[in-house]
Amino acid sequence: MKTKIPASPETNLHIYTRVSTAHQRDEGTSLQTQFEQGVERASGLGFGHVHWDEGGKSSHHEELASRPKLSELYQAIKAGQVKHLFIYDQSRLSRNDQVASIFRYECNKQGVTLYTKDGKFDLSNPQDKFLKQILDGLGEFDNAIRAERTRLGKLNRARTGGWHGGPPPYGYKIVAKRLVIEPTEAKWINRIFKEAYRGKSPQKIRELLDSKGVVPRRGGMWTLGSIAALLRNTHYTGSYAFRDKKAEGKITVACPSIVDADLWTAVQLKRKRTYNRVLQQNATTRWFYLLRDLMYCGHCGRAIAGRQRPSKREKFYYCPNKEREWVKKGSSETPWSRGTGCGMSRSLNIPETDAVVFETVRLTHKSSSLMREEVKRRVAAATKERSTKSDEDLAIIRARIRRLDKQIAQAETLMGSIQGTYELGELPKRAYTARTQVIKERLEALQVEANNAKLELKGDETQFKWVDWYKSFGEQVEATVSLNDEQKRDYITGLIERIDVQYDAESDEHKLTLKFHLPVVGDELRWKNKSARKLGYDVLEGTRELPLHLPTKRIRKRGK
Repeated sequence: MKTKIPASPETNLHIYTRVSTAHQRDEGTSLQTQFEQGVERASGLGFGHVHWDEGGKSSHHEELASRPKLSELYQAIKAGQVKHLFIYDQSRLSRNDQVASIFRYECNKQGVTLYTKDGKFDLSNPQDKFLKQILDGLGEFDNAIRAERTRLGKLNRARTGGWHGGPPPYGYKIVAKRLVIEPTEAKWINRIFKEAYRGKSPQKIRELLDSKGVVPRRGGMWTLGSIAALLRNTHYTGSYAFRDKKAEGKITVACPSIVDADLWTAVQLKRKRTYNRVLQQNATTRWFYLLRDLMYCGHCGRAIAGRQRPSKREKFYYCPNKEREWVKKGSSETPWSRGTGCGMSRSLNIPETDAVVFETVRLTHKSSSLMREEVKRRVAAATKERSTKSDEDLAIIRARIRRLDKQIAQAETLMGSIQGTYELGELPKRAYTARTQVIKERLEALQVEANNAKLELKGDETQFKWVDWYKSFGEQVEATVSLNDEQKRDYITGLIERIDVQYDAESDEHKLTLKFHLPVVGDELRWKNKSARKLGYDVLEGTRELPLHLPTKRIRKRGK
């Protein structure tokens, strides 16, 4: 709202008020004091008064563009509508010397007399002008000193392990100026990380938190952004980085840990893999890829992409580094040529790569003693746990989900019907608002219940994947040669965590590093006593990684 300016600038005192914090503004005393002194000065001069109230603006808003009332006042001065101006003290206008200089120049140019609680300044008078410059400089110096004092205070607290200021992260509270664990919130922090490790998306985690009545620190409902930020937070592993604006580097500050460091790291890797996969824009519905979702470029870390054009006899895996530059920037800083981008300058022939990797994984599985023992152990544990929910229990959950989905569809149809009736003018607005509110609340409750049931069902089914994998592939390794494409992919993903691919230009070959879920590469079964086998045996672990080398004769050159 613009300030109304009387047509008589010579007989009106313009009063500009501002406080430096919202706290002072809310209490009102400082603003009221400034205004009252301005009115008193106007009365003593026999003038009327015009009030320009900026409210609370801190020292972070010293620029003219950040002060709408000050900017409006400046335009009025330039237009000759202001001849007498009152400010409580020098700092009310600005501690920024550039802004203060602009006002001094314009006030001098327009013949404005400046009044403060301590007197008045005629800026056409050299002595008054010089004094005003000194006071402005002192105000800016004082502001800089206070800012530096605040910065050094935060820095000192961080160096001594204290909390530097501001609200603590979710899961902590402040006691004696240090972070300590808040037990109830910490319990949910652990739950969130465990759900993320199990593959739950931020959307599913949000549904879980909201359905359980877990309220975020600021109230309301959880957002995807707040959950993503929480999952990135290093505080939960027992330390965080404090960065000072002036000091070089960063300070690592210790704090109580809430989440196991290995779990936190595993979640970061899973999130990075998911993010990389989202970036991959190739359609997956038209063509089948056996290995693509497991493969990553060993040079730049991007998820490997696949391309199939049967008409051109093109079937290859490749690093999409250059493509991603075009997607993000609309261009690439350098034109494509072999050797640019990342080091992955040659692509891999899909049929050859798939065949070699599948056979290598199959033979590793066949020769692994640890695999047989570990699978037996995990199947036994999962089978025992599975007894807590029978097939009948799972069938009941599925039936409940179907019932809830049907009720949700009915509620959505009813909502659409009421909307149509209202738009035709056949339903009063008050009745429409009341009915839609009831249906919305019912719909939200149904959706939460359905989501909970789906999470429960998915959790149980995911929990026993080792049982399903073992039943399909674990007992008859020889039979894996006759699997169809989809079965082969399920078989490989049950054994392999990821495949890193690098191109070696010197040897002109690709190096694939297969990373197994278990240390099965080169493991060994060793009998405790060969002559008395009844004493049993030990399984000696191998490694998780197995290197493969594919010469370029197996690889289709990109662009050829």
